[in-house]
Amino acid sequence: MDLIGIIGGLSWESTAEYLRRLNQGVRTRLGGLHSARLRVATVDFAPIEAMMAAGEWTSIATVLAGEARALEAAGASFVLLATNTMHKVYDDIATAVSIPVLHLCDVTASAALAAGVTRVGLLGTKYTMEQDFYRDRLSRNGVSAIIPARADRDTVQRIIFDELCVGTVDPSSRDRLLDICRSLLAAGAAGIVLGCTELELSIGPADLAGPIFATTALHCAAALDLALAAPVTPDPAVAKGQRGGEPEVSCRGGLLATDPGSLGRADPGGAPSG
Repeated sequence: MDLIGIIGGLSWESTAEYLRRLNQGVRTRLGGLHSARLRVATVDFAPIEAMMAAGEWTSIATVLAGEARALEAAGASFVLLATNTMHKVYDDIATAVSIPVLHLCDVTASAALAAGVTRVGLLGTKYTMEQDFYRDRLSRNGVSAIIPARADRDTVQRIIFDELCVGTVDPSSRDRLLDICRSLLAAGAAGIVLGCTELELSIGPADLAGPIFATTALHCAAALDLALAAPVTPDPAVAKGQRGGEPEVSCRGGLLATDPGSLGRADPGGAPSG
């Protein structure tokens, strides 16, 4: 099993979900007392959030590239950037190391295409929804994205930063998020991308009639596909199909399964991409 490096803390609420999903996924796949091999670098989110608000993305890139280098030095085989928004500086991080950095958009687009979806509604932070880096990366993978109206974008931003990032999951906010999702489906989206890792703390695939692409779950499943690509000896109970725990998302058959080395490479054009 390969060692997975994680850049987290952005926020730690969703990083904890990454750790849970990765460990649960290994136990589901291998059984017994197996758990994920991880190196986790968590940063202090408060100064990063202030840099975002000030538009200091170069400073953010410097911090996160340094964390990626540290993970590579610690023996990680590849890196997960456990946040959608920070994929704005993905290229700076990917070019700072010689190991792959698995891109969330590539994994998400692969899942959408596998489901026959080429037009999605995108929910996330205002940076992810309003700037081009995320939608452009989806588009290069064959998936177009529409975003909520301005007032709805403000609502999503508030719920993410004022509630979910500090561990508050409010039922009324959940209902409001679902209403926004439904409006995107009514506007022509064939599915919804939860383009913020905290959003999965509130809503999930069972909450809507249309498909929801939960980026944290997809990212973790793709990471496990890659980390466990080498031959392993699963627990006999797993080999017999007696899997325990929650159902697991799988990315096998998508981008990672066909060419894991192609993911996590910097965009050759050099421009920030999501």
